[in-house]
Amino acid sequence: MGVGIMAAPVLSVDVRDMLCAQALALTSQALERLQRGQAAEILYDAADVKRDLLVWARERGHSARAHRPGALRVAKR
Repeated sequence: MGVGIMAAPVLSVDVRDMLCAQALALTSQALERLQRGQAAEILYDAADVKRDLLVWARERGHSARAHRPGALRVAKR
């Protein structure tokens, strides 16, 4: 019998329909719950929220990238 490798679960954070400040606060709270190397998928629906989340994450040393349309993947560092 083979052994499979399972990816660590990813926390999903829905910031759709939120203003930038609200989205950043919710994302910050979510990342506080994660351990180093774990990731959160942030669901958004506004370009300004996406931009602010990317800048915010990178300024704090986290890796952040577009994951799929309407979603970012942020890994805690």
